[in-house]
Amino acid sequence: MLDRLFVTPAVMAVTEALRSAVASEGKLAVVGNAKLASALSKPRDVVAVGLSARAAKKHPTALPDLSSIQAGELAGVIGVDVATRDDWEAMLRDWSRVVRDGGALVLVDRGHAAEASRRALCAGLTELEQRRAGRLVITSGLVTHL
Repeated sequence: MLDRLFVTPAVMAVTEALRSAVASEGKLAVVGNAKLASALSKPRDVVAVGLSARAAKKHPTALPDLSSIQAGELAGVIGVDVATRDDWEAMLRDWSRVVRDGGALVLVDRGHAAEASRRALCAGLTELEQRRAGRLVITSGLVTHL
């Protein structure tokens, strides 16, 4: 989804979303995009999750899924293409499980701003924000564990 040309604007928008959510400190997970995981890993501790076999070879610490991560262990999860997935409810529930209370979920989608907001609200995220980076829509929200 993220072409080489558009990685920098996406990284800048995701970084801004994390800073706004006060989730810029701590370990992050990037789900589904090796380029975004690589770009964000320079200044942070980032684990790539759910990559293709080919992309996982370039990321020796990549995980197939989030099942090995403890509940509340991460400061945030950045996921790609949530607004077009059919299994979004279970996915967002799993992502919220591994994020600490007050941590952030950041959804990166191509278009579909209204659907991304709706799904973030349905997942129970608070303090939603949306940013645009070209065609990309970055939706962020805070995880609250009650």
